[in-house]
Amino acid sequence: MQKIPDIFNDKQMIFGLLFNMSNKLQRLMDRDLSPYDMTSKQWYLSVVLQHFFDKPPTLNQLADTMEYSHQNVKQLADKLAQKGFLRYERDKKDRRAIRLQLTEKSHAFWQSRDEQANQFINDIYKGLTDDELSLISKGLQKISENLSLLDNSIHEEDEA
Repeated sequence: MQKIPDIFNDKQMIFGLLFNMSNKLQRLMDRDLSPYDMTSKQWYLSVVLQHFFDKPPTLNQLADTMEYSHQNVKQLADKLAQKGFLRYERDKKDRRAIRLQLTEKSHAFWQSRDEQANQFINDIYKGLTDDELSLISKGLQKISENLSLLDNSIHEEDEA
């Protein structure tokens, strides 16, 4: 990474680094997953489906949790369904609702990548102490909460 000019304060530095790291992370993951015709966003949808719901969610529930648009989640889900990694199922109680569920093929695929994924995570956090990781985690959670508050206030202004 290039040396960053000293004119930036910590808040500006963090703001810029978050953008930079987001782009870098997506590029690295997309490159790693490309041999499997998979993207980082499809990975993210799979992770959210697997870990954030007690029962298979609807498309709207998934979009809300991912904080993606309904259309973006539908496109990602359709791609995963075409590859056999996801299936759509009608809700047994509410026949209008369609739920999304990962397939065994999906679970087997991601499980086969566990070792590589763990190595990737370890490489990202190499050299950081547990205390540093805890501080970063707490700080990013607060930033995320603040962004949600800003997003909610903007939505309220738009509706007024």
